[in-house]
Amino acid sequence: MTNEITTSKAELQLALQSAGLNIVDYVPERLVPPVIVMTADSTYITPETVGNTYLLGLKLTLIAGNAVNEQATEKLDELIANTLNALADLHYVAFNNVIAPYRLAANNAEYYATDLNLNLSITI
Repeated sequence: MTNEITTSKAELQLALQSAGLNIVDYVPERLVPPVIVMTADSTYITPETVGNTYLLGLKLTLIAGNAVNEQATEKLDELIANTLNALADLHYVAFNNVIAPYRLAANNAEYYATDLNLNLSITI
């Protein structure tokens, strides 16, 4: 039996894939940029209203390419813009922020990345 939390994350993943973005809902053993990794945000579930409506906090880690690549900044900016455009039509998504880019160490390499934080409105 699938619950609303799992279903909501799967719907978001499908919507972003339909927009041409490469997104996974787990941390892969090997990163192949550009890729978006969806994980729980530090505030995972909070009440939205009285009753059974909640905000599901998610973090999308946008990974554009190798951090030493001189085009990494432009590639990351493009990935951010494409993700925001894909989210714009999803009325159940509340965009919170994008943090400053950073170097993500994984697979014996450094990647240029940033985190995009958002909330999904769900009913349990």
